Formats: sequence, C-alpha cells, structure tokens
Amino acid sequence: MEPLGTRNGRCSREVAVERSGSERETNMNRTAIRLIILISTALLSGIGCAEEDTELRDLDVSHWFCLNKSAGTATKPDEQERNLMKNRNPVRALPSNVEQLDVSSFLRKVAAYDATLKATRRADLDQSRKEQLRGFENQIVSLTGWLNLAYSSKAESANCGDATFHDWHLEIFAQPMGHPPRVDDATPIICEVTPRTEKSLYDQGVRLLNLAGFIRLSDNSFQPTRHPPRKIRVTGYLMWDDLHNEPEAVGPRVKLIGADKLHHPWRATAWDIPFSGSKWQSRV
Repeated sequence: MEPLGTRNGRCSREVAVERSGSERETNMNRTAIRLIILISTALLSGIGCAEEDTELRDLDVSHWFCLNKSAGTATKPDEQERNLMKNRNPVRALPSNVEQLDVSSFLRKVAAYDATLKATRRADLDQSRKEQLRGFENQIVSLTGWLNLAYSSKAESANCGDATFHDWHLEIFAQPMGHPPRVDDATPIICEVTPRTEKSLYDQGVRLLNLAGFIRLSDNSFQPTRHPPRKIRVTGYLMWDDLHNEPEAVGPRVKLIGADKLHHPWRATAWDIPFSGSKWQSRV
C-alpha cells in the first residue's frame, strides 16, 4: 500500500482539491456570517430608532388592552385613585368659565391647596381631606407658559406597564430658555399627554418638534429643535401627582444635575395638568 500523497501524485492533487473546496466553503461561511452580522446590526439599529419617540403619534388605542382600565394595573388604593385622575375621559366641550393661569398664578393656587391638605401623599389623607382633594381635582384650568422641554415617559401602572402606549411630559416654564435645564434654573410645571389624548393632539396638527425648545431622548441626552421654545396654552383637569412629591422631585430651582443627567428637583410642584383632549392652543 502506497502512503497517501505518494501515489503518482494523484492523492496529493485530490487532497489539494479537497483543501481548496474546504477553503471555498469556509470563505462562503465567513461571508454569510458577515452578512448576517450586518443585517442584524441594521435591524437592531432600526429597532432602536423606532423606539426613540421624539414626536406625537397617530396612536390607535381602539384595541389597546388597557383602554378600559382607567386605574391601570395599580393595586394600592392611593395609586388607583391617582391613575383614575390621570386617565379621565377626554373633555369634548369645555366650560365657558375655564380659569386662565400663568406659571406664577398656578403655583400660588396649588400652594393654597397644599396648605389645606397638609400632607404629601394621598394615603395620608383622612376622609374629609380626600373630599377636599376631589373638589380640587375636579377643576379644569388653562395654563400658559413656555414649552422649553418635552419627552416621552417610561412604562407605568397608569398605562398597564405598556412602554409603547406611554405618556408625554411637557415642561412648562415662566420664561423661555435657550438651553436644557441646568443648576439654578427655575423648575417647571409638568403637563401630561396620555395615550388616551395623544391622537387628539396629533389630529389637530400639534407637533412637539415645532413647539419645544428641546426634546429629551431615552438616554437622557437632549436634542435641540433649532428654534426657540414656543408659548403654549394647555387645558385640562388639575391632578395631584403625589407619587412625585418628595424634596428630590419638587422645588423652586434646580439644585444639581445627577449622574442620570436629569435635573433635581425636576418640577416646581406635585400638581400637574393632564391634557383634557380639547382644542389645543399653541403660540399664544
């Protein structure tokens, strides 16, 4: 028996041919792997862009599993009450006597309510003060101010933990600013757009990129809109967002920018205004 590779050179040539075929197969596999990696990277990039919400959407909630759950997935009574206040049905016709407020008069108004309630949490209210709170939250008001910053919020129990059907936060200031919030700046009043009212704004042609001075992205960086913030008027029910009523959240001025890139405190009061779904007024 002749050793392999020595039989008239034939086996050597066959081995060479087999090696060349193996190399071609390896190269093809590597090419396929590179293509898969490139395609996967592109798909992941596309997903990332899709998840980066910077603008109101034509959001169809008709088949949303949380639509008829106004309390969301809250389990505690105070959380259920708060979610019910945020998720009230849109107002189709506004009363003729809606109170008109600017930032300073809004803060004076709700400071009086805080003094009456003498508490920082719904859970701490007795029955008498709960009835007072219901009266306060049953008011529709209009707030006028400058939309310096807007951003999408995270998944929360009010929306059944759904990260797609999320709220939007509009930070309304007494004065326009040419920069994102920084230390010593005044803190804003928070107005909210919920999944239940987002389409109403979209259908009216409202676009945050046309109104806000800055949009905050999911990594807490800021995207400038390349125009000054616009003065807007937001109308809706008052809501006591007592979930965010600790000193780190509430205060008149920004004290620090945290490691999370967020400004603290980040709101002037725990009272805010979820948009009512009525006609929007911008550039007032």
